[in-house]
Amino acid sequence: MLGLWLTSLLPLAAAPALTASHKAAYQELLKLRVGAARAMLRPAQQQDGNEAANLLLANYADFLELCVVQDQRHLEQLLEAQEARLDALEKLPRKEWRDYALAEVHMQVAMCKLLFGNRLSAAWGFRKAYLQYSDNASRYPDFIPNRKNLGTLQVLIGSVPDQYKWFLNIIGLKGSISQGMANLQRATSKANPFYQEAQLLQAVLLHMTAQDKEEQALQQITAMAARQQDNLLYQFVAMHLLKKSKRGEAALQVYLRRPGGKAYLPFPYLHHMAGDLYLFRGNYQQSVQENRLFLEQHQGKHYLKSAHFKLHLAYALGNHKPQAMWHLQQVAQVGFDEAEEDKYAARYAERQEPLVKPLMQARLHSDGGYYHKALQELAQQQLNAATPQAVQAEYYYRKARIYHGLDSLRQALPLYQQSIALCQGTNLYFAPNAALQLGYIYQQLDNPKQAALYFKKALGYKGHEYKNSIDAKAKLALSAM
Repeated sequence: MLGLWLTSLLPLAAAPALTASHKAAYQELLKLRVGAARAMLRPAQQQDGNEAANLLLANYADFLELCVVQDQRHLEQLLEAQEARLDALEKLPRKEWRDYALAEVHMQVAMCKLLFGNRLSAAWGFRKAYLQYSDNASRYPDFIPNRKNLGTLQVLIGSVPDQYKWFLNIIGLKGSISQGMANLQRATSKANPFYQEAQLLQAVLLHMTAQDKEEQALQQITAMAARQQDNLLYQFVAMHLLKKSKRGEAALQVYLRRPGGKAYLPFPYLHHMAGDLYLFRGNYQQSVQENRLFLEQHQGKHYLKSAHFKLHLAYALGNHKPQAMWHLQQVAQVGFDEAEEDKYAARYAERQEPLVKPLMQARLHSDGGYYHKALQELAQQQLNAATPQAVQAEYYYRKARIYHGLDSLRQALPLYQQSIALCQGTNLYFAPNAALQLGYIYQQLDNPKQAALYFKKALGYKGHEYKNSIDAKAKLALSAM
């Protein structure tokens, strides 16, 4: 979630009308060195020049601070400053920079409101931004930066699950993944001095919407992170996409060599991500240390439930039962349950189901891409007639995911099917996700008819824990066929 917030809103701030101070400040903003950027903007704001760019860059500094630090105490002050910039932009003469900055600030204000729970106001802010970007594309068709942001919104709106389409229809927004990616592709042209930013967004959205383009997306973002090792935003996005792609070791190495120091915005969420990566490895003490750092430093309400859940797992798997139980009890006491990982943590704590260690260790190793370790753990789980149905279903599902990760598709196929059969009459998420994965496998095996059948089967499951994300992936896969 945080990755999408940060990477879907990069401002295109340095068109030819910008001063040297603007350009330098912009580079600092992209690196999350907001203090240095603000210092550079002060002299730029005193010069006659691009007032729209002054307002946009100043707003982006506030936006980044709210999204990364998430300090509720500064929310009203920073939102008021952003609203004042909108008023100032409205008073400027209509030009491409003014109109672009207006759309961008509307977008950033909407994202801040969404982050802090004001969904309705955020939705109308997104509508204003989208309509402004669309109007800009008609008025200034050669202003390439606008294509990047318009494309991003088109992709995001086009990938919204069906259950939310009614709301988009009410506020008049329609998306198109193909059209959005085409706009982004235009913005990656080297004729655009900011093509690298478009490439960053393209990598994130390719990874999100195109299963078969995962490798391309990873190569794109890791190359960018390697070229600019002092850019904390690029390192974060690389770490995020590698983690989601089950490349835990590579993600951990990005974390360990990330830039740091007081020049950068504090970014405690990185510690939470690292806590996961160490958990995947089986380094429970390091995982505990990273999530403790996160809880000490984080000013927001998101991921608190998840952090306590991961602390519960680290302590439980490390045989520290009192600490494990304490953190499990904390899950219900803290934070929001809006992010998917917070929702999962809340449901897990509520159910109070006993931890099946071999299954959990296999799951964690598999999530980090440590597939052979995962198979070793899974071998410790014995099944018999007395084994609960849910445990059997998970066992076959985990084994399928491991063989799938090892690219042993013919071994994974019957295991997924067995998990689906064992989930009959339950709302366990193993069945819909197994159906989704079978769809991907049949795509790889060049059997589109079977692939479509399983994607539709995944959509047919109701009331499971990952309904939104599994449905979104299945719909994207079907739309691309």
